[in-house]
Amino acid sequence: MSEDRPPKLRKPGTGDQEQKSARRFKKPETNIREKLDSLELKKKGTNITSKVSSLKSKTNSLKTKKDKEKQVGPKKLGKSDIPPQKKSRHDILKKDISQKLRENPILLIISLIILIILVVTAAMWSVDDVTNQNQTNNTKNQTSTQKNHFSDGNVSFDYPEGWNITSRANSTNRESHILVTVSKDENNSVSIFREDLGTQNFTYRVASWRSNIMKNGMIYYEGGLTIDNQTAYELMANFKPGDKVYATRGIALQKNNILYFIIFIFDDPLLDYSSEMDKIIKSFDVTENPI
Repeated sequence: MSEDRPPKLRKPGTGDQEQKSARRFKKPETNIREKLDSLELKKKGTNITSKVSSLKSKTNSLKTKKDKEKQVGPKKLGKSDIPPQKKSRHDILKKDISQKLRENPILLIISLIILIILVVTAAMWSVDDVTNQNQTNNTKNQTSTQKNHFSDGNVSFDYPEGWNITSRANSTNRESHILVTVSKDENNSVSIFREDLGTQNFTYRVASWRSNIMKNGMIYYEGGLTIDNQTAYELMANFKPGDKVYATRGIALQKNNILYFIIFIFDDPLLDYSSEMDKIIKSFDVTENPI
């Protein structure tokens, strides 16, 4: 039956054409490869790849550097290029001493004690200097006071500078009424009188003295004051023994049954001589056991 089957028909030119087409496409493939090889695309491709890889390595290195900076933190400011100044010996010693004191508290305590002693000693020296200066000033004041000082064994007092003793009784004559007169000039003075009362009354004797002043003047003040720890009587008056009017202040003091009169006479108002009178009155002293 196989022999009776009619033979298969082929398309015209099929076999030959396939062979021919195969031959045609083979040759062009070879030409393209040759052209590609001639253009050296493989070599250029190698260069591009190396460049890309170098760029990648740079990028990676930058990224690594940034990561390190993030971990470490921002860079600290560097030290100045200016060379540091040389420290003096004083600064070095000061630093060493302070460091040693911090390390050893006993040294610190000892240093504080020494400092306190030095401060106290300096303060004592200053106090001594002030005391010596005050003593010197007091000595000078006493010397100047002694220069204007009166004492006769019965009474003593200071008188103003520039005043002078113009009359003085004999210290052995206790019956003398006037003891001393100290004058600024002929119209301005103070006189001290002493009188033994005996059996006389103090009040009666003062009344008699007051009446004598009233004969030639006018009393405008009477009162009491304390002098030498004793209560004394005083008066202030204007009197006219002649053609001239004077201002007077009189004080009567009793001590040891002896009457003492202190009589000021001025040709100017008493107020002008208040400081001079106070100097005499405040320093007036009667000796308890007269010579």
